[in-house]
Formats: sequence, structure tokens, C-alpha cells
Amino acid sequence: MAEEIEVISIGNLNLDLIGKLEKLPQSDEKTILDNLNRRSGGGAANFTVACTKLGLKSKLIGCAGKDSFGEEILRGLEERGVETSSIRKVDSLTGLAFIFSTSENHRLLIEHRGANSNLKISDLKEKYLREAKLLHASSVTPEMAKQIGIKSEKFDLKTSLDLGAELTKLGSKELSKILNRFDIGFMNQETFETIFETIPNEKNILDKFPEGLETLVITLEAKGAIATNGKETILSPTYKVEVKDTTGAGDAFAAAFSKLIIDGANLKKALKYAAAEAAIKVQYIGAREGLPTQEELKNFVEKHE
Repeated sequence: MAEEIEVISIGNLNLDLIGKLEKLPQSDEKTILDNLNRRSGGGAANFTVACTKLGLKSKLIGCAGKDSFGEEILRGLEERGVETSSIRKVDSLTGLAFIFSTSENHRLLIEHRGANSNLKISDLKEKYLREAKLLHASSVTPEMAKQIGIKSEKFDLKTSLDLGAELTKLGSKELSKILNRFDIGFMNQETFETIFETIPNEKNILDKFPEGLETLVITLEAKGAIATNGKETILSPTYKVEVKDTTGAGDAFAAAFSKLIIDGANLKKALKYAAAEAAIKVQYIGAREGLPTQEELKNFVEKHE
């Protein structure tokens, strides 16, 4: 039932092929994979699965191909409790991501959007949107992000945006117009540097803060993350864990942060739990393996305090 849904995520669902290399190859260099893992992924899908594991009733809006990969991904989402009735099946290859990393965590990511390119504004059915507590968009086009912001304002919904490659290509002025329609913005350090042409330290983050946002969160890989409300900045704690795979860590981080905000937590607590969620996830291979329940996340935080 639509009225039961608490979180709606909009964006990609992929099949991930995850491999380990001794080193990333140069041009025309042959490199042997130490191992290859096949997992379901895609930023919006990963976010939805993580939210569901944390106890939020979640729906995914996206597109899957009418192929065996699409069937595999949809089956996996349903088994994990995600509401999939808004995933449209299209005559296109399901999205693919090739993810290669080294023992030093150097990483190469190649994506084929495939069926994800078929996502349309018309897929944002208002009957699905109006009852949600949060709309989350991940790696969507600028026009899709704009329309999500417009619809969220219409129904007075809380919204979050995880920036992808297409939005990153916009200039800071155009991107700020889009971000101003959202409540929470997520980006990584590289994205911040690309958009604002400066490093994400406390002064620069406050200087570049989009006025319409409530919260901007920047992940800093092994250094944790920074969150700001435009007046103050908070640095997340870092947790010492064995890193096996960072695929989906940002999606898990965003899901836990959103869960805590929905529950009424302050910025400091939300950031702490989000960092813990990511720390748990990176100990497993694949974007959705090892995701904690709400109780498991709480226990992890308490154990490390």
C-alpha cells in the first residue's frame, strides 16, 4: 500500500561485477583479476535496501531491462523487502557496473546505464510520492532532479539528493539552483572539488553552502565525513575496520543518515551513525552485503564509543 511507504528512492539499479587487481592497468596493458564477484547494485537501489534493513518501508522508482539480469535484480530486491511495483521493465539491457580495485583501495568504475536511461518524469507518480516521509534521488539527470524538487515542494516532503556524474558536470550556479529545492545534499570530496574548484575544509564548505539546503554532507573516504547546516560544521568519527570493498558505502552512509534525520536525531548523531553504517558495509564485498539492522548499527556505535 502506498500509504505505508516511508522512503522512496529514485534512480539506478545495476548488476555489479566487482574484481580485485594487483594494480590498475595502463593503456594496452593486460592485467589478471584475482577474483570476480557478481552482485546487485545501483545507487538508488542500494539506498533503498539499506533503508529497508534499518526498518523503513521503502519503494524504488527506476527501470530494469527485460532480461535475466533484470529478473535477478528485481527478485533480490523483493527478497530484501523493497517495494518494486514502481520499477518499469523496458526493452534495454539492465544497467551494468564494472568495479575494479587494488589492495591499496585504488578504484576504477565503469558504468553502462542501459535501462536506467529510460527513467522518465512520468515515472514520478504523484499517488506514490505524496505519502512518503522522504524522497531520495541518486545519480539522476538535472531535469529529473529539478522535477523531484518541484514535486516535493508541492507535497511538502523532505528530500535528499546524492549527486552523480551528470549533475557534477553542471556549473556551481546551475547546480545550486537544483540543490536549493532539496533538504539534504550528499556528495563526495572529489565532487565538491570539481564543482566548487576548492578543497572541502570548514571555511570553504560554509562559503559554498547552497542557501536553500538544510544540510550538506561531504564524505571524505578514510577521513570520515563533514556535515553542515550552513552555520556550523561537524566532522564524523572514523572507525578502524578491515576494508574489503567500498562499493555502496556512500549509499549505505546516506541511508543511515536519512534514517536518523527522519527519527528526529540531531546532525552530530546522524553523522556518527552514518559513518558507522559505512564502516560496517566496507567489511563485506558487494553493495548490499553486511548491511546492519537498526539494532546492529546501534550496538556497533556503542561498542566503539
